[in-house]
Amino acid sequence: MTDAPAPCDGDRFARSRAYRAHAVDHLAFGVSSTPRATQAPCPVVISHAEGVRLTDIDGNRYTDYALGYGPLILGHSPRPVIEAVQAEMARGLRTAAIHAGEAELAGLIAATVPCAEVSAFVSTGSEATHLALRIARAATGRVKAVKFRANYHGWFDSLSVAGSVRDDGPNVIGQDPAAAASLTLLDWGDADAVETALDSSYAAVIVEPAAINAGCFPPPPGFLERLRAATRRHGVMLIFDEVITGYRLALGGAQARYGVTPDLCTLGKALGGGLPIGAVAGSRAAMAPLSEGRLMHRGTFNGNPLSVAASIACVTELAATSAALYPRMERFAAELAAHLNHEAARAGLPLCARQVGAAAQIFAGVTAMDKIGDLAGANPGATLAFTAELLRAGVFTLPRGLMYLSAAHTEGDIAETKAAMSVAIARCAAPLTRSRQP
Repeated sequence: MTDAPAPCDGDRFARSRAYRAHAVDHLAFGVSSTPRATQAPCPVVISHAEGVRLTDIDGNRYTDYALGYGPLILGHSPRPVIEAVQAEMARGLRTAAIHAGEAELAGLIAATVPCAEVSAFVSTGSEATHLALRIARAATGRVKAVKFRANYHGWFDSLSVAGSVRDDGPNVIGQDPAAAASLTLLDWGDADAVETALDSSYAAVIVEPAAINAGCFPPPPGFLERLRAATRRHGVMLIFDEVITGYRLALGGAQARYGVTPDLCTLGKALGGGLPIGAVAGSRAAMAPLSEGRLMHRGTFNGNPLSVAASIACVTELAATSAALYPRMERFAAELAAHLNHEAARAGLPLCARQVGAAAQIFAGVTAMDKIGDLAGANPGATLAFTAELLRAGVFTLPRGLMYLSAAHTEGDIAETKAAMSVAIARCAAPLTRSRQP
């Protein structure tokens, strides 16, 4: 499988292509978040969405597994969220005013997330991880922190380094290399390295408890437990970055799924049901610098009433349906990954998928991806070429191959997606088949 140029699509994406040609005149790179422009065969422009169905401005329809890069765990138009936001909007845009929804949402988080005795709200996941690290430093009076390679904690310079397993440098150009000087970078899953490196000079260990962003890797056996023991031994704050895993792997997130409770966690994405929100939650002791007013916490849109209303509705719905919902989403994700692996092997195509909970990741260029250290063997260009074929077959994923399941996906959607995967695999395998013929 190669990342060769895709075949011509005629006029199928003509309006999306025309939009981009116009958008780049005044909108940087033609998008509001750089990765959106990487979609192949072209970045499609969505006109409207309902449930898990997307329609672009050319009239093409897709089954959506990108789900807004994760937040839309109830689908695109969940009635409880829409009604809650409409009701809140009717009360006026009370930006930066205290409102009763803030405490209500904090109470819901406390009732569902194991570590969350106290919460604080921001607008994005990046802000949440930034605030969590600041809280840990304020609580301990220390500065140093452990961060793991291929874990993503947002785009601020202080944490946006070592985005891959083989590069410890800044994730993008333009960063201040000194901003992350207090970080110690280790391999995710290596508890021995943590136990060796950690001492009482550290403020925090921040970790994705399940490495969904890197490729849907569950924590190695004992890894989280040993992190918890080592941080307690040295008085270090353990921070779980649950911006992705929170409310996605379980109602209580990865900490509930794996039975390890951190001092602090960050939340976002699925928490808001589609509206922007981030949160830091933790024990009373860990959150004391913030709770006591010693640590300044600023943000005009922190606790935005519309986002809080959406979050209350989303968490309430997830709590009411969790017993059936999470097993169903996980089963669907496992079925899709298993189908892709079977069909790719049958076609002799170097392609595979991994799955954790309600998320799956496709890799091209390899027939297996057993551990996070194997990421260097994957072919991102070939993965992009395969997701382009999925798009042509009516399946919308993140361009890099990450797929999320939602409460709105049905058995019928999964059956249609499996068929589309088979079509995409056949199209990608066809050049290989021809090359093997005498």
